[in-house]
This record gives sequence, C-alpha cells and structure tokens, in this order.
Amino acid sequence: MEIKQTKQQKFRSWDKRRTIVALLATAEIISSAQAQEQTETITLDPVVVTGTRYTSDAVSVGGKEPVKPREIPQSVSVVTKERIEDQGAVTLSDALKLVPGITAQPNSSWYGDDTYYSRGYTLKPTYDGLPAYNSFGAAPQLDMAIYERVEVLRGPAGLFQGAAASNSDGNFGGVVNLVRKRGQKEFAAAATLSGGTWDNHNAALDLTGPLNADGSLRARAVVSSTDRQYFYDDAKSRKLLGYFNLDWDITPATAFSLAYSTQKNNLRGLYSGVPAAAGAGELLDLPRSTNLNPKWNTIDWDTRDITAELSHRFENGWSANAKYNRREQDYFYRMAAYVGAGIPPASGNVAYQRTLRDVEAAYDAYDIYLAGPFSLFGREHRAVVGYNYSKSSSFTTGANCNPLNVTVPFGRQDLVGECWRDYHLGNEAEYWQSGYYGQLRLRLAEPLTFIVGARSSDYRQRTRNPPPAATVNMNWTNNDNVKTDDEVTPYGGLLFDVSKQVSLYASYADIFIPQANTKFGGDPIGPRTGKQYEIGAKGEFLDGKLIASLARFDLRDKNRAYQDPDSGHPNSWLALGEVESKGWEVEVAGRPAPGWDIQAGYTRLDTRYKKDRLFAGVEFSPKEPKHLFKLWGVRRFGGNGPLNGLSVGLGLTYVSETRASATNTVAANTAAAVRKQPAYTLADGFLSYRINKNASLAFNAYNLFDKSYYARLGSTGSLNIYGEPRSYKLTLRIDY
Repeated sequence: MEIKQTKQQKFRSWDKRRTIVALLATAEIISSAQAQEQTETITLDPVVVTGTRYTSDAVSVGGKEPVKPREIPQSVSVVTKERIEDQGAVTLSDALKLVPGITAQPNSSWYGDDTYYSRGYTLKPTYDGLPAYNSFGAAPQLDMAIYERVEVLRGPAGLFQGAAASNSDGNFGGVVNLVRKRGQKEFAAAATLSGGTWDNHNAALDLTGPLNADGSLRARAVVSSTDRQYFYDDAKSRKLLGYFNLDWDITPATAFSLAYSTQKNNLRGLYSGVPAAAGAGELLDLPRSTNLNPKWNTIDWDTRDITAELSHRFENGWSANAKYNRREQDYFYRMAAYVGAGIPPASGNVAYQRTLRDVEAAYDAYDIYLAGPFSLFGREHRAVVGYNYSKSSSFTTGANCNPLNVTVPFGRQDLVGECWRDYHLGNEAEYWQSGYYGQLRLRLAEPLTFIVGARSSDYRQRTRNPPPAATVNMNWTNNDNVKTDDEVTPYGGLLFDVSKQVSLYASYADIFIPQANTKFGGDPIGPRTGKQYEIGAKGEFLDGKLIASLARFDLRDKNRAYQDPDSGHPNSWLALGEVESKGWEVEVAGRPAPGWDIQAGYTRLDTRYKKDRLFAGVEFSPKEPKHLFKLWGVRRFGGNGPLNGLSVGLGLTYVSETRASATNTVAANTAAAVRKQPAYTLADGFLSYRINKNASLAFNAYNLFDKSYYARLGSTGSLNIYGEPRSYKLTLRIDY
C-alpha cells in the first residue's frame, strides 16, 4: 500500500517538472540509392537471404525455419526495413497500416497501440517466431527502431501458436512476426532526426559491429526518442526506447543471442474519440481537434523485454533450438473517462467515470524444437518437432474515486475534478498454455510438396483478490470452464510448382479459443474453433525481383456460444453458433523495372453470421471494409543526370463503406440507427534526395488532400475516432 501511494506522489510531482527529451536517433541503415539495379543482402541468422527493397527471399512467420514466401501455402506479406524508412514508420501501427488486407483501428490512447484486423478477426504477435499469449491493442508495442522487418501471415496459425487469446474476436485473423535487428560482422552506424506536424519530433541512433577480431562476437545498440503532440487538443506524449543485442558464435555450429529492450511511454491528456448523439446514435459534426477528456488524465507505461536464444547445428543438417522471452509491462493511470450512451439532446449533460489503476503485468514464453532434413523414397524431406509454453500474469490495484461518476455540461471537461484516493481494489490473474507440435514437409515429387502437422494443447486460467481488495481472497479460483486438455490443432497444405516461376497451393489451417459459457447443468460447452480453407497461386518474376500472389479463402468460426432455446435459462448455452469469413486477395511487391519499387494489394472480404439466435444473416465484421486497396510506389533516379539521387513516391489507400458493429446494424429498422463511414481514399506522398553516399533528406506527406474521415466507429459514448488530418514530416538520415 505504501509503495502504491509513493507512485501517486511521484506522478504528481512529475507533472510539475519540465523535462528535456533527448533527440537521439532511428536505427535503420539504408543502402545506397545508386545500387538500384542490385538486390540487397539481409541477414537472417543463421542463413543469409536476398531480396529487393520491398521483398524478402525468406520469412519465418507461421513456422520455425526461414523459407521462401512462395513455399508457405497461406497469404504472407512483408514490410521491409526499406519500406519502413521510405514511409517514415516509427510505431508498429505505422508499419501495419502498410500491409495489404490489414485494417488498423485506433483505441483510446490509454490502451496502447491500435487493434489490427484481418479476415474479420484480430491478429496475434510473435517475436522472432516465439509465440506470446497476448494480443495487440491492450498494451503498447516496442517501436520499429529495433526491428529489421515485419512479417504477416493472414488466417489461423494454431499449429505453432496454440490457443488464440480469449477475447471477443479471437486471434483468428493471423500472426504478425516481429524480426529484431542483430549484430553485424562489419561496423555500421546510422542516425535519423525528424520533425513534423503537431511538434512531432523523433530521433534515433543505431550502432552495430564486431566485438572481437574474427567477428564471432557481435553487438547492436539502438536508442530512440519521440516527443509529440496530436491533432486533438490537450494531449502530448513522450517515449524513450533503448535496445541492446549480443550475438555470439560459441563454435562454428553453436550460436547464442541475448537482447534487452526498455521503453517508457508517458501520455497526458488522453483521448477516446468523440461521442454520437444519444438515442439513434447519429454521428455529430464535431471538429477533429475535439478532445473531451480532462487535461489531467495520465497514463505511464514502462516496458522491459529480454530475449535469449541458443541453437546448435549437427553435422547431419539437423538443429536444436531453444528460445525464451520475458516481457514486463507496468502502467499507472488516473483518468476521467467519458461514459454513457451519447449526448442527450435535451440537457446536453454528459457523465465521466473517474478511476485510478496500478498494474504490473508479465508475459513469459519459451520454445524448444528440433528441425532438419531426412531421406525417404529417394527424396529429401524436412521435419520440425517441438514444445512451447506461454504465460500471462497481471497484478492490479487501484481505486474508484468518490463519487465514481460526475456529470458536467458537454464540452466542460475542465469541471471534472482530479482523482486521488487510497487504493481499495486488488486483482491477480494468470493465463497459460502449452503444447507439443510437429510438422512434416514432404517432397512427394519434383513439383509437389505436401505439408502436414498437428499440435496438442493445454490451457488454464485462474484469478484471486489479494490486498488491498475490500474483500481479500488469497485462494486461487480456477476457471475450469475454459480449461482444455490435449486440444488437437491440425494443419495441412499442398504446393505444386507449375513452373520455375509459379506455384499453386491449397491449405487447411486451424486454431481454437477457450469459452467460459456452460450448458444447462453447468458443463462447459468447449472451445471455439477457427477452420480456414485457402487456395491460391504465388509467383516470382524478373529473376525474383517481383513477386505476386492470389488467394481465395473461407474461414469458419465454429462452436460459438449459442443460447439454448429449450432450457428456459438465460445462462444456458450450446456450441452451435457459426460465422463465415470469406473473400479473396491479390498482392504484388518488388521491382517491376529498374529504379521502381512497389507494393500493392487488394482484398475483398465478406463476413456473415451463419448461425446465431439474434444476428443470423447479418454482417459479422462491418468495421472492416468489403473492399480494401493499398498501393505504394517509388521511382528512384540514378545515373549521371540532374535527377540522380532523387526519389519520388506516391501511395493510395481506398476503404469502402464501414459501420459501427453488427449489433448497431440491427438495433432498429431506421437508417439513423446505423452509424456509417462512407468510402474514402487517402493519398500519401514522398520525396527523398541523397545528398551524398552517407546522407539523405526525406519529406513525407500524409493524407495529402486532408480527407476528413473516421478511423474507427465505436459506441455512441466514445471511440468514434477521427483519422489524422494532413500532416508532414522531414527526416535527415546519416549512415556509415
């Protein structure tokens, strides 16, 4: 208790001090613009692969060994370091907005990063292939300065992941694999300094090189600082990131890697969008700068992350691998959050709920596996077998202020008093899962590869109420309704090489989500399952400089909780509900001609409740557009002409109509009952000039035509969040 009150005093005094935010640097080493005709080398420990600026020849998302994207029978996209640099992406949200088929929706600013959707569902993170039991959106992720690239696999990936996080959407949408930067055998240094609209300042420094004569011991260090305000009123944030990575080749066959990251996020004036009108819930014509939260709203995050890896390669080509990750995230907030069902037209009064929370959260994960080749019937095949475990734990204390809710006239959030009081709430929760998995990649014939795998998973969760809870209970309460034992997750895929350039594929992928609902009598109804069938084609053209893919998918969310119509009891459920998400997508990325780099994608998505007591036949995920098109292209000029060193880029994003929610869609048979976001198109621009071989200057413009739109439609009370207006950024990069 004394510790928590000390934290409150610390944050009070923090508001009274003026801090100087150091500008230190983004950590991206960019290759020379004159090398436009060549492919670039990227290190994927322990193999070296090549690719163009916007493609990678090997990815590990959805698997354990790096393979070509063409060898994965599911949709895969990559955001490379160069694409991240070209578009000035600082946060993970900046990067994932670039990915075809991904819809990024902002949350209230105290939640951390955006929530990301694909094929009707959210996505799940992995870190260098190591799964973690947590979701995006609930906490801030580390900034892009420490990552080499982002790999995205769309659709279920339960074979190596296990259960999806048990939230309302589940992580059926896919996996985002964040590949961190590693130490290099040659010294290199890069620094960036940028400034932009709303006093958005960022700086970073990236250093790497050998620590001994033969380069067997290598290190990388990154620091990054961001200090900014926003397009909405009375909000600002500061962020400081540090990263250190050590890679050691203990022997020619044995490698060890250790990485540590720390990031501090401090936000003031928080933001939760604007309300709609009470009743029918029509959107209001409010300025984009409107922020209805008090200036004193505060949240501070402290993230610490440590990763260790050990691998050994045997003479027969097999390898033994062990990975461990622990992420700790502590956060403190005090806020008055807008609550209620929109603005009442008569009184114009609105309610705010005032709370204090202090949270200590930790995520642990480890993965142990063997991978390698074997011979059968005169052909070489590959196998992976392993075991992984992940655990999420949190300890929450806090208070609800007296009175909990205060009512003030709309627009007078300055009348909401600050919230301070002794803590009287306490909660502790743990979630963990584990599983054995295996996969075979069988080369049945020269053009034909069959991939088959399965996983057996266990899942548990429990809670208790320690001090300072008003009613203390130190005994763990196990939620046996969501417990699973030996839940089997199968996977299958078929690849057929039509030619040296084109492959056809078909796949089946599976994942599950535990459910707490019970049948009449109290027995659990069992987990939901996500089952996806996908067919498609992938191609590599122009000597691998240009890649293309086409996919058709059908995802079924089965065994959803369905209220039992015959029991007569409101808490009696059956596992009968079903949702269908289907569509198709196409992507092209790479270098179609000398001096050009492009990445483009189109997604058509249809989601529908197939079986549901209330919503049968209704669109399931109207927050995602039926049609989503993203295009980004850059022309880089070389040679000896007057434009040598100049790069010009343009991006377009088309989003068709979206709506607030399925519930809102059927709330009433009037047009006013459906909050709609009409279709819109956004344009981004890019100019860069390479001053010399070590320095370049880049100018980015976002939302060029200043389109006013909602990036998210939420409840009537809040989370109707405007997209960013037109903004600019100027970036100086220096690399050696």
